Amino acid sequence: MWLVSIIVLNYNGGRFNKPCIDSILKQNYHDFEIIFIDNASTDWSLEHVKEIYLQEIQSKKIIIVENKINTWFAWGNNLWVKHANMESEYICLLNNDTTVPQNRLQELIKSIESDKHLWAVGSIVLDRWYEEQIRKYTFEDTYIHTTSIFWENILQHYSKKEYENKLAYSWVLSWCCLMYKKDIISQPFPDYYFAYAEDVYLSWYILKSWYKLAYSLDSLVYHYGSWSFGKNPSSLKLFHGNKNQIINFLIFYSIKDIILLFPLFIIKEFSHLFLSWWGKRCRAKIKAWIWICKNYQQIKQSKTIVKSATKITEKQFISNLSTKLSDTNIFYYHFNKIQKKILQWINRFFMWYIRVIRKFL
Repeated sequence: MWLVSIIVLNYNGGRFNKPCIDSILKQNYHDFEIIFIDNASTDWSLEHVKEIYLQEIQSKKIIIVENKINTWFAWGNNLWVKHANMESEYICLLNNDTTVPQNRLQELIKSIESDKHLWAVGSIVLDRWYEEQIRKYTFEDTYIHTTSIFWENILQHYSKKEYENKLAYSWVLSWCCLMYKKDIISQPFPDYYFAYAEDVYLSWYILKSWYKLAYSLDSLVYHYGSWSFGKNPSSLKLFHGNKNQIINFLIFYSIKDIILLFPLFIIKEFSHLFLSWWGKRCRAKIKAWIWICKNYQQIKQSKTIVKSATKITEKQFISNLSTKLSDTNIFYYHFNKIQKKILQWINRFFMWYIRVIRKFL
């Protein structure tokens, strides 16, 4: 049996914590610990957990970590370095606005042990935000609308071998539900990510280290979906989303790749600025670029760390990525039909351009 340290980060998540923790404690794989990290909550959520799980806390099944300030997602999840059991083999990151079936942990363990080059696995995410509507999720270059014919959709996009292994190899795993081998990285996220696209950083770091990522098709997680920021993106969400997408572009692409792809990147950036002129999206994007300029030395240090861990060529790395450099869907809210149509055409051009450019990488 392998010990798994499950990290559950909380900030004012009172109505979510009990269903989440209860579902973890019901797992049919029992060799795990829960590290419950509270980010200076101002509601009753921390006290509630302490009260109803007193026995589990006393037995060290649940370890409570109380932050004095809100450290946000990336920094908060990094705290497992100090508090996880030294003997744990795997780190499992799980949002507290989720619930998981009894077999989830067992399926993740089985999947990650099935391939020695597989270093991180994720679950299929079912979104409860819109009355049980299943979320639109990214597999490779294709958006699959998982519905009642979910398995048929999966079969259309993956080889027979992958399906038989119940694995869907991917270029990125979602933070809300992923597990990775602890040995590969001591601290997964640079603290300055705060929130959003840090799961892309971790995924790409693993890919550059010549390891694989995959979704375990038999492991599900039910997710309420971005409840911390709400359905509609706030200025803060837009700022960090823009900032971190740019950071990932600068960290993981070589200078040559950046030069080749920069014209397209600029087209995408200016198209968003133009379509949202002086709205909150526009201001968030400008603020993100200002932050990048002021903090470039930190980004440069992270680029050096990634470069030292890289074991594959740039061409191998690029070929494993989606033809979309970044997912822009979180910025589509409140765009009208014409604006969305323009963005769709830009994305199509974006995909064509990258296919052409790959021949020169």
